[in-house]
Amino acid sequence: MQNTLGIFEDRKEEINFYYSIMIEIESAEGRIETIDNNRLIKIMKSNLLLMLYNLVEACVVSGMMEIYEDLKNDGCSYSSVISEIQNIWAKHEINEIYGPTTERSAYESRVQRIIQNIISESPIMLSRDALGISGNLNAKKIKEICDRHRIRYRLETRGESLERVKLERNNLAHGDVSFSDCARNLSLGDLETIKDEVFLFIDGILKGMKDYYDGKQYRQS
Repeated sequence: MQNTLGIFEDRKEEINFYYSIMIEIESAEGRIETIDNNRLIKIMKSNLLLMLYNLVEACVVSGMMEIYEDLKNDGCSYSSVISEIQNIWAKHEINEIYGPTTERSAYESRVQRIIQNIISESPIMLSRDALGISGNLNAKKIKEICDRHRIRYRLETRGESLERVKLERNNLAHGDVSFSDCARNLSLGDLETIKDEVFLFIDGILKGMKDYYDGKQYRQS
């Protein structure tokens, strides 16, 4: 999990640096001068929300992929992993061919392959697709991902701010709002509160993932 923890620290440092520049510009002590510093700050506020979502998704995906990679390298078979991983793997296998135009024979073939993999105790493999992430990570979704894998975590915040970050990120990504308007009503104090809560929430999640990874808790006792 060192790679993921490194990503977390790097993105935190990047965001904190960016936030410090915003403070300087707003206080008129910064070296950046434009024809409209007020508009620049509004755009930078919105960009900070994008940076926060970037941190959230990068850390959650990287953490889970490190767990999946360790599971693969351990050569874990279906019978050697906990029921939660068994269910995720089975659904993942079916979802790879699921679709309205999929023929019955394709399902029959996939079921036979699943059965054969279980009987022969072949190593199971999972990809990012098994996480079901598509620009929709908030506190509830992240906890659901952890719960589905039986990853235990202790949180010092409920992470309500992650919902705001997710919504504004999607509004910007889909062009529903401009960068000037997205965060215009948020003060730098508001953004600092959001930033600190996101950091605290992700820190708690990553500690849970690390314990899971280090203890190989995906394996049956």
